[in-house]
Amino acid sequence: MDNKVIVVTGCTGVLGQAYCKALSLRGAKLVMADLAERSPVMAASQLSQETGTETLGVVCDVSNESDVVSLFERALSAFGRVDVVLNNAAATGEHLMREGDVFADFESYPLEVWEKVLNTNLTGMFLVAREGGKAMLLNGGGSMINVSSIYGVVAPDHRLYDGMPFRSFAAYSAAKAGVHGLTQWLSTYWGEKAIRVNTLVPGGVNNGHSDTFKSRYAQRTPMNRMAEKDDLVGMVIYLSSEASRYCTGQKFIVDGGLTAW
Repeated sequence: MDNKVIVVTGCTGVLGQAYCKALSLRGAKLVMADLAERSPVMAASQLSQETGTETLGVVCDVSNESDVVSLFERALSAFGRVDVVLNNAAATGEHLMREGDVFADFESYPLEVWEKVLNTNLTGMFLVAREGGKAMLLNGGGSMINVSSIYGVVAPDHRLYDGMPFRSFAAYSAAKAGVHGLTQWLSTYWGEKAIRVNTLVPGGVNNGHSDTFKSRYAQRTPMNRMAEKDDLVGMVIYLSSEASRYCTGQKFIVDGGLTAW
């Protein structure tokens, strides 16, 4: 990873933080992007102090085209190239609760909430992929990692959410399923230009869930537990490195075996 320049969107989330720390500890230079309210500039500064590597924090809403264009302009200005794009930003139910009834029944699901989810989780992926790909082409290639979800691969077991203050919702699944379609298309489009494009598919990650939910989820998983954030970093390191140089267009599922059942 020494001196690879890696752009990470959604850098302050539970997984984003773990990815950034792992990459920084291995010598990568990081461009860390997230919403203003999530303080990416401060997060980047703190990580640089902790690991001693170069970082740049950038405020960026991935659903805003001008923000994404500016993100890669700043990355190129600061470091001269982009080697890896970790396309990780996503709007989850918890993030969207203030936008409307994100957990409404499908039969009465608000169009504006549906559009908000797709704008961040799919259109945002497109914008970051477009601008990130252009930046990597200037450097003769690189690696793009688009982050999806098991709920873009299989349907949720809705029984997991009985009595919970949150649940799975169709807009999230639809957007995350679209992520891998984008990955496959880009992998063939950029294949001869030395840009490899793959999808990382995390399973459910322990993030302060109730014991009841964690127990229910564990029963659905052959490894009998939710993921911990550090369970995902190995795959990110692999896909960011030259160890994955012959992998493109693939789904890398890290879910404790949930999708095997």
